[in-house]
Amino acid sequence: MAGGIEANGTFTLATELGRARVHLGNVIIERCGDVWVRSVEETAEFIEGLKSNSIPTITSVGPGKARQFGTSSRTRANVAGQKKSKGRRQRQYPPVGSQPSIEWIHLERLSIDGAYQRSTDNAASRRLISGIAAKFDWRLCAPLVVSRRPDDTLTIIDGQHRWMAASQREDIPQLPCCVFRYQNIQEEARMFIVANRARKPVNRLDDYFAAVAAADEDALEIHQIVTEAGLRIARNTSSTAWRPREVAFTAAIATSIRRFGPAITSAVLTNMAVAFPDQKMGHGGAIFGGLVRIMSRSAHDFDPDRLVAALQTRTADQWGQCATGLKGGDMRAVALQDAIMRVYEGLIPSMEA
Repeated sequence: MAGGIEANGTFTLATELGRARVHLGNVIIERCGDVWVRSVEETAEFIEGLKSNSIPTITSVGPGKARQFGTSSRTRANVAGQKKSKGRRQRQYPPVGSQPSIEWIHLERLSIDGAYQRSTDNAASRRLISGIAAKFDWRLCAPLVVSRRPDDTLTIIDGQHRWMAASQREDIPQLPCCVFRYQNIQEEARMFIVANRARKPVNRLDDYFAAVAAADEDALEIHQIVTEAGLRIARNTSSTAWRPREVAFTAAIATSIRRFGPAITSAVLTNMAVAFPDQKMGHGGAIFGGLVRIMSRSAHDFDPDRLVAALQTRTADQWGQCATGLKGGDMRAVALQDAIMRVYEGLIPSMEA
């Protein structure tokens, strides 16, 4: 209780969410340190909601475990049932846990727990931390997720790279943090797993279109070369969703521009547009790689028109079959280079040969 009982019989409780006033006839509900005040009429439904929304025990964490946390057979059955009732409004259960406090915390007060945190003792993490430190941008610094333990120590659940990067600088003494209270280290570890599994990484095409929107010079150059060749960048990473004249190998195009220049890259893309005007190019990356190898090493008597004629002897899918079973961009590109040049040189003038 926060204070005594008033003359009208009411009193207040101190909770994580602030003070809650209790009137005569109210029911006080406590669960895992969280407190709610409800009328008698609301109590039964509220308690059922708490039961339904309780966090299941993790049984699927560790190497080789395919099932994700929280996707038990019961959960899957509920999801399947929801598909049958799309017209119904989904029931919303009470939020789990208590609202965090938002605080600016000095770096030296923060720490990490190696029992569940990822190791940063590797080259990739060191590069990431150094990169954030070198070009620290407050606009990209989301609040860290932090656990306040019973002994008042502050342990980072999510954001250790930002914390370590800021610690390398002398002009950032504090970072913004969402501070929660967890029951124990096991719950901290569960939240760490959920936070990291819930993230959806940015795929290469989303990254490209974001870079174009941000007026990135490299992305704009790729856009210009592809467009002038009569092609366009696909919006979906799934080849089944691609349409004729769409390509998705933005990284290969960027590498070609950097190594061989825009002229060769543009010529290769133009040849593909002319040779396969109404065809999906599911193997476009391999074809592009093979053509880059050919055109970047061509002899003085090389005939571009003859190359286009050679490409038109097969469909894009048929050319792609030349790289079936091969892994790695270089191996696939070499296979396409050899196959295309055999046709170009007249050794295999057509598919019937």
